[in-house]
Amino acid sequence: VDQIESYLLEVGQENTEGFGGVVAGGIRLQQIPDEFAPCLAELLKHKDEIKNYLEIGSAAGGSCYVINHFFPLEKIVLIDNNGLNMQGTRNEVLKGIFHQELIGRSDDEFVYGSVAKMGILFDLILLDSEHHYQNVRLEAALYLPFLHPGGFLFLHDTVSSPQGGGRVMRELAAFGGMELVAEYVSEKGPKLGIGLLRKV
Repeated sequence: VDQIESYLLEVGQENTEGFGGVVAGGIRLQQIPDEFAPCLAELLKHKDEIKNYLEIGSAAGGSCYVINHFFPLEKIVLIDNNGLNMQGTRNEVLKGIFHQELIGRSDDEFVYGSVAKMGILFDLILLDSEHHYQNVRLEAALYLPFLHPGGFLFLHDTVSSPQGGGRVMRELAAFGGMELVAEYVSEKGPKLGIGLLRKV
């Protein structure tokens, strides 16, 4: 975990005040290093099982960059509505990493339909777009059918948005066919929270 955290501290955050780290810029990661590191360490126990990756809310692409660094990904699909105007930055961050981008809201018929037409199941899905309850709940309802049994769901902002990502995490663990693996909350910096769940 310490080695992973050191790596995350050095690759560059969107800003150091909001996301910790020691470098502003770089891959512009929007994850808190001491939340993301133990989550990655847990996922690495299943490294060879994680090949197909879906990310909703990609921003600058920092999370995808890190996931691709640690896992032998064969398929990467990113969904983003470009509300933060980061497509150019994302292209630079993910240069040389083969991925497919779907531009639009996650609930757009074209975006959802494009994922459905792929006919594949994902081993890891990361939800980190809008954090209002209705939005997170809808994304979970739309995209969890594309999660492989035994696959993992990564929910961001479970602490900073307790009635959004946090509430959906609790509901999925209680009656959504998902097992809560752990919730990771920073002890060193801003507390955003990561919920890691596994499809049973």
